Amino acid sequence: MAQQKINLSILSIVLFACTIIFILNLADGTLVTNDQNSESSLLNTPPVEPKDNVNKITAINTQKSKIMLEESDRKNGQMVVMHRPDWKFDVQLITQFEKLKSTAENGNIEANYIIAMNLRYCFNSPTDEIAFEKRLEQAYEFSDSSQAVERITEKYQYCSGIEKKQRNQFYTYLKTAANNEYIAAQEAFGEIPSKFFMESQGYENLEREKFITIRDNFIEQKIKFLEQAAQHGSIKALIRLSTMNRSQRFGENGYVNSFAYNQLILALTQSNETYNRYAWLQQKQRSQLTLDEVDAANSISAQWLEIIKTNGTLYLNGN
Repeated sequence: MAQQKINLSILSIVLFACTIIFILNLADGTLVTNDQNSESSLLNTPPVEPKDNVNKITAINTQKSKIMLEESDRKNGQMVVMHRPDWKFDVQLITQFEKLKSTAENGNIEANYIIAMNLRYCFNSPTDEIAFEKRLEQAYEFSDSSQAVERITEKYQYCSGIEKKQRNQFYTYLKTAANNEYIAAQEAFGEIPSKFFMESQGYENLEREKFITIRDNFIEQKIKFLEQAAQHGSIKALIRLSTMNRSQRFGENGYVNSFAYNQLILALTQSNETYNRYAWLQQKQRSQLTLDEVDAANSISAQWLEIIKTNGTLYLNGN
């Protein structure tokens, strides 16, 4: 009987030990499984981008989306409104000049346009203190408005340090940008008066025949740039071409061409003021043309409008 009790006690101890071992193995397996699942989860989780990289990626994606939208607009026959860059700085030009000049000379077309516009702006500004004081005296003598003095002072301070020789180079930079089909530069080139061009580039004292040749070549180039800009939807260029042809001093069929350009302005402008002005002008010019000439003008404007729509861009008059 005593031996039987001993055997039962031994059996109980063995069973208890087995139970403990089973429980420990089960817990260990669960921990291993959880660790494996945790590692798998970490491997499958994409790494977190640093904040700066996320911003860069967002900016790139935004730019790509903008380009895709513009391409979509072109494919759908819609005009994409283009914006001209701001060329004037908030600080003195001299502080930006060397960097801007280097960028332009390295082939950046927009930089060529910006430096040209700045040099053109500074062209007639006083180059030294003596010239500045003289200009102020003239302003005080011939104008009682403080605005004139303020404009002279602001321009002198902005342009201070830019030499006359450098200012004369506006034409070279502008022509470079215009030759590379930069629309804003072509518009600006078309606004240069031929007299100012001849004087600023040192051609005013040439013998008559050579003078006329250079001047006429400049006018021809100006018209070419304006036509290129106009066919890319530049309302400024169309207005300039209309005015030049209306004067009857540039080429043949000036009134017909002017009427055609006016039609395009009416079709493209988003300005009520511009529309009203050219609607009135069309009504006035119609009386100066025959029916055949009106038909010819309408044909020209229709052809040009198709070209403009194909190019798919629109440069409004005020931006």
